[in-house]
Amino acid sequence: MVHTVARLAERLRAARQQSFVGRRRELSGFRDALAATPGAYAVLYLHGAGGVGKSTLLRRFADEARDAGRAVVEIDGGAIEATPAGFEAAAGAAAGDEGVVLLVDSFERCQDLEGWLRETYLPKLPAGAVAVLAGQEPPDPLWASDVSWSELLRVSMLGDLEPGEAAALLRLRGVPEAQHQPVLAFAGGHPLALSLAASAAASAPSPWMPTRDVLTTLIDQLIGEVPSPLHRLALEVCAHAESTTEELLRAVVGDRAATIFDWLRRRPFVESDRYGLYPHGVVRGALEADLRWRDPQGYERLHHKVAMHVLDRARNASGEAVRPAMRALWHLLRANDVLGTFQNTPGRVDGSVHAVPLSDQDHAAVRELGPSAEVLGFWLARRPEAFTAYRRVTDGALIAYAAQLRLTEPDPDELAADPAVALAWAATEAAPPRPGEHVLITRFLHPPIDRRPREAGMLMQMQVLEAWIRSARLAWSFVVVPEPDRVLPILTFTDHHPVPGGARIMIEGETYGVFGHDWRALPVDAWITALNARLLFGPEARPGRPAFTVLSRADFDTAVRDALRNWHLPDALESNPLLRTHLIGDRGGNPVQTLRDLIVEAVDSLRDDAREGKLHRALATTYFHRAPTQEAAAEKLGVPFSTYRRHLTRGVERVAERLWQLEV
Repeated sequence: MVHTVARLAERLRAARQQSFVGRRRELSGFRDALAATPGAYAVLYLHGAGGVGKSTLLRRFADEARDAGRAVVEIDGGAIEATPAGFEAAAGAAAGDEGVVLLVDSFERCQDLEGWLRETYLPKLPAGAVAVLAGQEPPDPLWASDVSWSELLRVSMLGDLEPGEAAALLRLRGVPEAQHQPVLAFAGGHPLALSLAASAAASAPSPWMPTRDVLTTLIDQLIGEVPSPLHRLALEVCAHAESTTEELLRAVVGDRAATIFDWLRRRPFVESDRYGLYPHGVVRGALEADLRWRDPQGYERLHHKVAMHVLDRARNASGEAVRPAMRALWHLLRANDVLGTFQNTPGRVDGSVHAVPLSDQDHAAVRELGPSAEVLGFWLARRPEAFTAYRRVTDGALIAYAAQLRLTEPDPDELAADPAVALAWAATEAAPPRPGEHVLITRFLHPPIDRRPREAGMLMQMQVLEAWIRSARLAWSFVVVPEPDRVLPILTFTDHHPVPGGARIMIEGETYGVFGHDWRALPVDAWITALNARLLFGPEARPGRPAFTVLSRADFDTAVRDALRNWHLPDALESNPLLRTHLIGDRGGNPVQTLRDLIVEAVDSLRDDAREGKLHRALATTYFHRAPTQEAAAEKLGVPFSTYRRHLTRGVERVAERLWQLEV
């Protein structure tokens, strides 16, 4: 029986060693400690999120120590009485051996002993002893403030496996190569997530997707129990938002935001930067997928609250707050299968690329990078301020560029030089920009979306989004792209559609597409609602709020005259095109009654002006009091018919002008 146990132990050890990957730095440091190499530690404080591989590493440490002839004492912090007596009982007499190696796992379960261990127990160990404390919580700052520990203590946060190490683990677990990409996209380098996914993916059909069992196990292991439903909601906000601030939590969880934020920031799987809190990638993915499956309506409510808060910040931020606010909004909008097709490695903006205005010295480099040389040269010379350069921070190299053309009216030279811009302006003829409005043409985005560096692509997309939602008086936006068939799903998702004749055009031997959106017909709030619907319910989802009608000034004036003529004909008023404009739609309520109220206000505004009182009387007598004929109205007013006609025409013009100003 003894020999059988020994053989099984050896087989288990061999299996552990065969499946172990990575952690070269930690193993090297531990071997130095075993060998008493000068400068090596005596105590290692190892901390990291649940499932990151602390227990696996401790088992490898135990094997290495026994191979070196050391006595090993292994303690599970969750299985002992968390008192000095309980700890000493678990350690036993072996803790007094000269070469003992003390390994404490799940130290967060007996964290109250930290001070006693530091001050009393560990100093009593033999000089050649090595101790490792492994838990989820970082060490008490008192370790660092005690200079006597400065040479003997090392603190190490255990993180994810490197990409190559994660792939090696999947190969060791027998996962087919075809399944590696979806497993790595879900699990990243997180060891527990990789192990769970590997077990499920080894025999699953391709492409693999995380199952309920995998998600449930991950959440249980990584997060454990939470104090209340509000704390759970805070975790879900943290998983959904790009970064979580106390302000964002207050918008979702209410008055307890400060207390819950403090709890959230102390979770071992939650990290922070200057923009707020964010969870480990695998925790984010597991919480998102679980909530969406478990409570679809709750997920929809959460997304709506977060999206509206983030949109408000993005539209109203100023100065240095603009970029993080835009990044937070972009994070929400990009979380869909359409954009994911072109973003194989989504993540946070890492600062490796920065966007700066294009300089005169860059023109030659831009010409070498991009196609459409003649058109590109025309715009470089005509509007150099429209161009942005994307440079690597490390060496300043130009790796991408873009141009945003802000135009207020068609220019013959520009129309002749650039067929794409000519098509864009032609598309506006049905609803041209009104006084003070402009169009925005994203003319160059190079390299194309699937070939540009990830960081540059993320910055490009955020800057385009920023221009769309923050530009005052933006009438139309257009995007000109090469290979339009490839990016059609993305542009459709953002409600940009091919302009007439612009689905496929040839410019200097290259195929381009011109896509447009009228922001007066579907303004930012309604546009975000539409995008949210597609994010939540798929690309075919449509917003509940209808698009607005954008009338030219001439058509608007005609609609005002028709509304006055049909004042006493409700059925005719219900078909008036003014009902579908911002003038009415932005005010809510019954559309016909709103229109009638606005017209009455406009007519009555003439009454108190001594010079225009006669216009008010002509309008009221003709339309409100139902004079049978215009001649009868003139007779009732006691003025010649020609004078009456002049007053009536001017009155209608004044009412139309007042309503137009409200519209625009």
